[in-house]
Amino acid sequence: MALLNKEKWMQGFGKAVDVVNDTADKTGRYIKEKEWDKRAVEVISSVENGVEEIGKEIKSAFSGK
Repeated sequence: MALLNKEKWMQGFGKAVDVVNDTADKTGRYIKEKEWDKRAVEVISSVENGVEEIGKEIKSAFSGK
């Protein structure tokens, strides 16, 4: 039965963590560059306004106004 080389395993694990961190950094930069965060806020605001309008229409339909 082969024994695991702890040092090599830890180096491999460290490299995997580095790759994940690098990917997260690149993703964050891409989101900011493309302004997806701002676009998401705009979409959510637009949907919220639409839901409010629908709610008003439903309320007026049931209240007879």
